[in-house]
Order: sequence, then structure tokens, then C-alpha cells
Amino acid sequence: MSKKATHQFLCSKMMLPEHCAGLREHVTARQRAENNRRPELDEQFREEMQQLLEQALATRQAVEVTVLESCGCRFFSGVLLRSDPAAGLIYLDTGSSRRPRAIKAGEVIRIEPV
Repeated sequence: MSKKATHQFLCSKMMLPEHCAGLREHVTARQRAENNRRPELDEQFREEMQQLLEQALATRQAVEVTVLESCGCRFFSGVLLRSDPAAGLIYLDTGSSRRPRAIKAGEVIRIEPV
């Protein structure tokens, strides 16, 4: 029985180069998708982020916001100016431009004080 199981995929050693390349691309695409998978945020962590957001807005404290995008995580540092719960946006003054950066609150996975 074990001999049959070990020799079951013996023919896979003779794969065409195109199939090997396609298999490698598939594996890297799955790894990339796994790395960009949205983490599960529990209720306690969301409440802590909300409290930190409110505190940073009240005291004009600089924060670092981590945003999950399709190409990976992006980090923005700056001062929180305001939040718009109706639109689901927070506005961050990064200091790099005259206009504040609008960040979708649904894409935020972490807020940390600087």
C-alpha cells in the first residue's frame, strides 16, 4: 500500500517547462494573496483603535496609519485632522502636500502613536 502511495505521482517528474512555469506563477500568486489577506480584527482591537483615533484627534498627536491595499501594506505618518464617519474617511496631514490625505477607514488595519 505504501509503495503505491509513494509512486503515485512519479509521472509528475516529466512536466513540460510551460507547466512548471505556470505552476510557479500559481504558487507565487497564492502566496501574494495570502500576504495581502485582510486580518481578522476583534472587537477589543477595534475599540482600542477607535479610542486612539479619538485621542489623537483631540490632542493633535502624530500617528502612523497602516493601510492594506491590493499591492500590500502602506504606511502613512502624520497628524489626524478630522474623521468623517458618514463617508468612512479619516483625513491625515502628512506634511508632504497642501491637501490632507483621505484614507478609507475600512482599509485601516492599524493606528499607532508616533
